[in-house]
Amino acid sequence: MEDDREIVNLALQLLGQRRSTSDLPTAPAKVHPQLEVIEATGEARPDRTDVLKGKEIKTAAELAQMIEADLAKHPDCPKNGFRVTVYGTTPWRAMLTITPAAGPVRNPQEWRDFTEELAERIRKRYDLAWR
Repeated sequence: MEDDREIVNLALQLLGQRRSTSDLPTAPAKVHPQLEVIEATGEARPDRTDVLKGKEIKTAAELAQMIEADLAKHPDCPKNGFRVTVYGTTPWRAMLTITPAAGPVRNPQEWRDFTEELAERIRKRYDLAWR
C-alpha cells in the first residue's frame, strides 16, 4: 500500500501536478542519478548545480559514422570495406564488419579491438538515441 502511494506521488510530480491528498508520502530525492525529480511543489528547480549533466544524444548511424571517420584516420586503414554497426542501449556497443571490398586485412581482430576502443571514448560523451 505504501509503495502504491509513492508511485502515485511520483507520477503526479512527473506530470507537473500538485499532490491531491496530503497523506501521500514524498517521493525520493532522485529516481535516476542523472535526473532530478520534480519536488512536491510540482515545479522543477533548474538552478540546481549538483544534478549531473546528461550526455549528448546521437543516432546509431551518427555514432557509426564518427567511429568510421576515426578508423579512416589510421594510416593502415583500407579506403573501403570497413563498416561499423552501433547497437544496444546503455551502454551501446560498436561492431566492425570487414567486407571483401577491404581486400586482405592483416590482424582483423586488432581492428575490431581498435573499433571498441574508439567506441569507448565516444561512449563517454554520447548516448544512443532510442529511435
